[in-house]
Amino acid sequence: MNALSDKIKIVYLTFVILFALGVFVYLLDTWGIIKLEDHIPYLKKEAPLVLDSTDNPFELEKERLRKEEDRLKDEELRLKELASKFDTDSKDLQARLEELEQSKQALEEQKKALEAEKAADVERKKIVKEMADRINNMPPKDAVEIVAGWNNADLVDVFIQMEKDSEAEGRPSIVPYLLTKMPRDRASVITSLMLDSRTRQNIEEPL
Repeated sequence: MNALSDKIKIVYLTFVILFALGVFVYLLDTWGIIKLEDHIPYLKKEAPLVLDSTDNPFELEKERLRKEEDRLKDEELRLKELASKFDTDSKDLQARLEELEQSKQALEEQKKALEAEKAADVERKKIVKEMADRINNMPPKDAVEIVAGWNNADLVDVFIQMEKDSEAEGRPSIVPYLLTKMPRDRASVITSLMLDSRTRQNIEEPL
């Protein structure tokens, strides 16, 4: 019984000593005499982890610029590889580029010519409309004297415009009367040309 009691006392004293040492070491750490975290790793305080906020516009822009920079680098590398690959064919490529440039210039010239033609057509239609209004609003006798000196192309365009205006306004056209006052052979030519012009216009009009 005494032997068991002695063992209990030894264990108790051991706990007391360990507790006292723990308190003493804690006090030394608190006073700054020693640093327990230098000797016991799990006591080290980790620096707070700062996470990038995806809501920060500056960080988002920075990330976007970084990705764009990477993309440009990749593109630069790809172009360099292509340049290296086709270096031996540079003369052929240059000739092709010159050919494409010439084709481009020719296309631009065609576009300019088409625009000029379109502008001229618009201007001609404007003049034809003005002359048609003039002829429609003057006495038929005076109209015959004026149109007698016109060339066939102008006369056909004006006569067709006069017929369109008369039809739109729901009144008879004076074109048939003017044709009867012209020489028979020329009236026949004008009538035939008007028929051909109407046929072309009907074909060109979209369905």
